[in-house]
Amino acid sequence: MRAADCLTLVFGFVVAATSASAGQPATEAAPSAPQSYKLKLLSFVPEPGRAVGVYLKVRINGGRTVRLLLDSGAEHLVVSTAVARSAGLPAGAHLSLIGFGEQPDEGGFHTVARSVEVGPLTLRDCPVDVVDHKVVNGADGVVPLALFSDFLVRLDLPGKVLELTPYESATVPRERFTGALAVNAVLLLRTVLNGLHDGYYLLDTGAAHNALSRTTAREMGGPGPGSEMRRVQGAAGASEVPQMRYAVHFRTAGQDIVSDDVVLVDLDTFSRYNGVKVAGLLGYPALSRYVLTVDYRHALVRMQAAGEE
Repeated sequence: MRAADCLTLVFGFVVAATSASAGQPATEAAPSAPQSYKLKLLSFVPEPGRAVGVYLKVRINGGRTVRLLLDSGAEHLVVSTAVARSAGLPAGAHLSLIGFGEQPDEGGFHTVARSVEVGPLTLRDCPVDVVDHKVVNGADGVVPLALFSDFLVRLDLPGKVLELTPYESATVPRERFTGALAVNAVLLLRTVLNGLHDGYYLLDTGAAHNALSRTTAREMGGPGPGSEMRRVQGAAGASEVPQMRYAVHFRTAGQDIVSDDVVLVDLDTFSRYNGVKVAGLLGYPALSRYVLTVDYRHALVRMQAAGEE
């Protein structure tokens, strides 16, 4: 397998052994004067010639600056033990990371960061999951899009800008949004596959591939003869998975997306944990041409092509 085949598919959720504090982070801002923020995003290119996401420069507990992949498919900040040590994060409750595959990863612990700085924005008391292995090749970890859920989030992937607007100042009409299913700080969009298969797909900017569950792929007749194997890195470790041999058509949030970058993963454990059958992932290849506006308060998503009003 070529090195270029080792791409990243990051998503995962946490089951903590004890009820450690995992509340929403607090924003450091004056209540009487809500502030908007515009944060610069950088292309995540772990291998030459292929952007597979965007990242933010972040400081945890006032420590060194780290590069964290922006991941709408993650529940908490996730970093390695090395990053946790440099940030002075205290050990906490044992955790299990659930991603693709049948068994969760039992390594690591859950803790809380006193502060998380992203440009001019400071968030307080943020849940962090610390894992024993490298979270993602080419970055120091992941930062969940839901970290900014106190704001209306506008994620301009083509323009590489993350805009955060206080809900009190937001003026986007709600009728332009699509309702999503909110589970464990992430969002699932109702999606029609190839005009026939209707199901819930995880909105996952941290995934370097789009993905179908094995169950969904079987309903479509499988990945096709002679399908290639791809090595993907998930929250619970790496695995080799087959890639679909033909393009797949997704219809979601009023947009038609055709992609030939679709892999097959086991989502059974992931679905059981979230209490809903997850048919697949809408990863960075599907989302990279769009501006996503996310209202976490009401579980609403708007997807616009670049330049669309």
